[in-house]
Amino acid sequence: MCCLPALVCVAAPVAIGSAAAEPLVLQDPCIRLEFDRSTGSLTAIHNRLTGESYGVQGDLFSIELGSETVEQTRARLLSIAPGRDRIAAEYQAEGLRVRVTYALAAKSSFLEKRLELTFGRGDALKSVTISRPAFSAPELEIVCYRYPQFGRAPGTEPSRTFFGRTPQGGLFTGVAMPFDHSTCTVRTVELGYSPSVKVAAGQTIACETMYLGVYARCAEDAQPLPPPIRHSPHDASAPPELQQAEGEVVPLASEAAAMVAMASEWLGPPRHGLVPMACGWHSEMQQRTYPSDDDVAADMRSLDFLAECGVDWVSDSHPWGGETEMMNGLGPDDHYEPGPRARRFLEHARKVGVRVVMWPTMGNTHPWSPLGKPFRADRPEWLIAPGPASRSVGIIAGAKGDCFANRPFYEWLQRINREGLATGLYPGWAMDGSFFGDGGWYTTIVPVDCTSDAHDHLPGDANWASQNALDRLIADVRAQRPDTFIFTCRPSMDLGVFSLRNVDTCFTLLETGTGTSNLDAGDEIRRWSRYRVHHHFFPHYLDQPLLFPSRADRNAPPNWPSENLDYILLSGLSSSPNLLLYLPTKTGIPEQDKATIRRWLDWGRANEEYLKVRRDLPDWPGSGRVDGSAHVVGDRGLVFLFNSSSEDRVGEFTLTVDGIGWRRRGACRVTQEYPAAGPAQVARHGQTIQWPVPPETAVVLRISPGG
Repeated sequence: MCCLPALVCVAAPVAIGSAAAEPLVLQDPCIRLEFDRSTGSLTAIHNRLTGESYGVQGDLFSIELGSETVEQTRARLLSIAPGRDRIAAEYQAEGLRVRVTYALAAKSSFLEKRLELTFGRGDALKSVTISRPAFSAPELEIVCYRYPQFGRAPGTEPSRTFFGRTPQGGLFTGVAMPFDHSTCTVRTVELGYSPSVKVAAGQTIACETMYLGVYARCAEDAQPLPPPIRHSPHDASAPPELQQAEGEVVPLASEAAAMVAMASEWLGPPRHGLVPMACGWHSEMQQRTYPSDDDVAADMRSLDFLAECGVDWVSDSHPWGGETEMMNGLGPDDHYEPGPRARRFLEHARKVGVRVVMWPTMGNTHPWSPLGKPFRADRPEWLIAPGPASRSVGIIAGAKGDCFANRPFYEWLQRINREGLATGLYPGWAMDGSFFGDGGWYTTIVPVDCTSDAHDHLPGDANWASQNALDRLIADVRAQRPDTFIFTCRPSMDLGVFSLRNVDTCFTLLETGTGTSNLDAGDEIRRWSRYRVHHHFFPHYLDQPLLFPSRADRNAPPNWPSENLDYILLSGLSSSPNLLLYLPTKTGIPEQDKATIRRWLDWGRANEEYLKVRRDLPDWPGSGRVDGSAHVVGDRGLVFLFNSSSEDRVGEFTLTVDGIGWRRRGACRVTQEYPAAGPAQVARHGQTIQWPVPPETAVVLRISPGG
């Protein structure tokens, strides 16, 4: 749900210590929140979508330091400052000042609670409890939903959201970060996390954000979302089996919609139009340092291939432009500059109109190559010191790297990144590689573990400090080059939606079982995209569907699938304005297939404003049914319908706000654009449209005003 509130703060200036029965209030058309004037804490939530009220007790912070634990009940309230859309309160304890801000979001009916800690002396910040709310309402049930589930055993997922369910609607709350330590007991939720860092006198730390919102149940809740998919993300032969552990929570459709609306506002709107990107690593391009000029020339021909297909982005096929040996030898005063062969490739890309995404790494110069090493051999104290919780499960077992939660190393690496962007040769930036310093996948199995006492984190727990450093690095890229297209894979894939601040798309490596059939591949693209939206709460425009993953094995014989090429391309375009393609740029494909790819990508560019919005039709992709999505902007829109079966089927959708996001009350015209132009229907608001969909094909409809 998405409301456009006229924010109101019904509050008078507050005098500390004054007796006042009337609460402080923040409200919009969907939610009303009441706060105690004497303590500054939240005491009641009114769900204006359902008419329900939820009592709140225990909205109190607790800060565990190395020296003591600071409880809100023992801190002195200095001031409360109510505003139009926020309330701020300041508290003083021995050696610590705490500023608490409650802010109501502008559009999506949720509250953010933030703590800011200023330290009067050096100490350790071990744990932060943002709130311990106990909720009360008739028939209220609190459930914990853990995500993302893909490739993980139940209980190891990094994120959790708590849904308070009632027959009419409910509330949702959590901490906007991965690997928090929040828990739930009956109706009490404890929301917090473990920074585990050292702090200095005078230092201020902005804590992670608690979110809290409301929703109303919708008709789709009668049929809950399908259960999560669990299988290894690296087993390409594993079918996407649906498995649900006993007692596992699955979000309701209304809960997923509320979370996606919140994530959309929190992460911001799409910054770019259609971005079709080839993965250089999986498109037969050089993965290591260029051995010769002939190898550069071969990759330049690959760029020509991409330009002929209309693909105008490519992720660099090797970290740091392939300059592994140079990166291994960089010292304290050295600078990053692509070598002459890498520069030839980059300048040719600019000439043919293909934009290259820079690929840096975090702790190892090339974790996918035996030549990769930790940065700065002259600074061994920067290395991660794995503890007993570490597991070497990465591509290179036992590989080592520098600890990302170490400020001197972080600041040096930040400078190197800035120098790469300053060349002007990289309009995009990606993060994949050695993850948080170990050369493996800490984020997949366990949080980051480093026993060094020389870094910014406390010995043994470098998880939050590493995540925070990654957030700051991405934010610095955005600040340095606001128009840069920021593309992430690992670790953001493992950490989930709350690791995507300042990110334009996240490649999640899920479409691994599509084989060679473009019909099966198209269905899997749409199915996985729905899971990312409805189970992982990705705004669809942050998704990056994968096309042609059967090209991932460079040693396999050519198996390019030409049949139903339109079907897989439309599946990707209907899912997101971002596409990632594995293309045989050296083996080649038929010229007519190049033309087909280019035609649909050009069509996507012409319709990119529609692709930036998406509302899924009720049926999920599967045999024997028609699924699809609607993309409505103002009084115009597109509807995609898909039928992968061998029989004629009929798809349907309703011209309403709930049905496809359609608000226009006058007559409209629904016209078929593909597979054959011509058929049309005249309809009005509230009418259900039924449309024939031939076997093994997609239908594209355009809706416009008029009869």
